[in-house]
Amino acid sequence: MRTVHRIVTPIFSLLIFPAVIFLPLFRMVISSGFSADTKTNVLNNFGLSEFISLFDIMNLRNNESNDLVKSLFDIVANSKLKENITSLSSLPWGIVFLVFFVFVIIIALALLIVSAATKKPSVSVFLSIGGIISALIMNASFNAFAAPFLSGEFSLNSILGNTNQLLSVIFGGLASVEYMKLGIAYTAILLIFIVTLILSISALVEQKNED
Repeated sequence: MRTVHRIVTPIFSLLIFPAVIFLPLFRMVISSGFSADTKTNVLNNFGLSEFISLFDIMNLRNNESNDLVKSLFDIVANSKLKENITSLSSLPWGIVFLVFFVFVIIIALALLIVSAATKKPSVSVFLSIGGIISALIMNASFNAFAAPFLSGEFSLNSILGNTNQLLSVIFGGLASVEYMKLGIAYTAILLIFIVTLILSISALVEQKNED
C-alpha cells in the first residue's frame, strides 16, 4: 500500500492544478425582471455566464472576438469599482477566501513533493487534513462573501458604480444575483484531498504494522 501511496498520491495532488484552472470555480445565477428566454439572451450578449472558471476569467479580457466584452471592461475600469468595493461589508471574507485558496494550492504542491520524495505517509496525512480544512474554510468564507449580494444588501450596480448609464441599465435595472456558490472545482479539490487522506492513512497503518 505504501508503494501505491507514493505513486497515486502525487498523481491526485497534481490533478488539483488543472481542476482549479479549468473546472468552474464558482457558479453565479443572475436573474432579471424579463422572461427566462429574454433574460438568457441579454445576459449572454454581455458575456455573463453561470459557470465561471479561472481559465474563463484569464481569457475573457483577451477575447478579441467580443468587442462588447472589451467595452464593458473599459467601462468597469472607469467606474468607481475600487472605491465602492471597499464599502462591501463582506470584503474581509473575500480576502479570507483568496488566502485559503492560495493555501490549497501550496498544500497540493507540498503533498505532491512529499508523497513522491519521502517514505513518511504521516506527513501526507497531515497535509491532506490541512487541505480538507483549507477547502472547507475557503467554501465557508466564499458563502459569507456572497451573502450581501444574495440578500440584496449590495447590488452589482453598487459595486460597479451608478455613474455610467450603461452600467446602471445592465446591472441595476436588469440583473440581480440570485445564486452564488463555489462550483465543481471546489468539489474536486475536496474529493482529491479525501482520496489522498485515505491513501496516506492506509500507508501509515501498513507502516506501523510492519514496524
